[in-house]
Amino acid sequence: MATLSDNLEYLAARAGMAVAEMLSARAADRLGVGLGLIAHRVLPSRRRIATDNVRRALGGTLTNEEINSLVRDVFANIGRTVIELARYRRMGGQGILALADPAPLDILRETLKEGRGVVLATAHFGNWEILAALLAQNGIPIDALALTQSNPRINELVINLRLSMGINILEVPANARQVLRSLKENRLVLMAADQHSSTGTLVMDFFGRPAAIARGPALFSVKCGCPIVPMLLCREKFDRHVIITGPVIRAPQSGDEEADIAAMTVAYLRFLEYHIRSRPEQWLWTHNRWKIRPVDGNLEAKQT
Repeated sequence: MATLSDNLEYLAARAGMAVAEMLSARAADRLGVGLGLIAHRVLPSRRRIATDNVRRALGGTLTNEEINSLVRDVFANIGRTVIELARYRRMGGQGILALADPAPLDILRETLKEGRGVVLATAHFGNWEILAALLAQNGIPIDALALTQSNPRINELVINLRLSMGINILEVPANARQVLRSLKENRLVLMAADQHSSTGTLVMDFFGRPAAIARGPALFSVKCGCPIVPMLLCREKFDRHVIITGPVIRAPQSGDEEADIAAMTVAYLRFLEYHIRSRPEQWLWTHNRWKIRPVDGNLEAKQT
């Protein structure tokens, strides 16, 4: 049940949507940047997390001034992403289609011809929301795993925006049977595989630090015999994005299921890390990604 603060947050979001829908794409983009920079200033805990993450991952190549500038750009990218999501009704399907060259999506059409579905491994990079919308508007049958927002009214609003673009949502935590059913129906299941996972994890190197990595993308791939396709959407400017795809990843079929899962997971992690290093301002460094603690001489993922 929505609380008073939930309702106030919802009303603010609807007011923001109304403003974003009235603006041109360029002006809305500037609004997004402004909102992101305000968030950078008023959310010190998230700013500290982002700064610490960037310093630990990239500090050997960046000065403190460059790190601080990069973190500001990270918040600006988040603001732009939120405003672009708020403009879905204004853009419509044709507006989404105009944002990126769809040619890289041919790899998905080819793999779907195999009839086993596709796991798409992506990240909170560029505008990950528009990536899902581009897939759906280009005729790719897509089910996207998405976290449930804590505010039920905001959650409903965001889901409806996604549904308006033809994106079917599997809310996390999703029933594994739902994912398996989607793949058996030869659909694409989109998973943002870059955040901390406290259950069903592998501990692997990510930006030179041990991180808890979800087994899900590789596990479903192995169970269903379907490929993993790594894919990102990189923002180039306010009205242009570029789809980046990696090589199709298939189970090595070594006879050792856990080894196959680990090998596939490493393959898409390296793809994500390479492109995040190339455009670090576009990744969600504000997430507390590295939550590994030593337990009895070993490494274990925290549960919170």
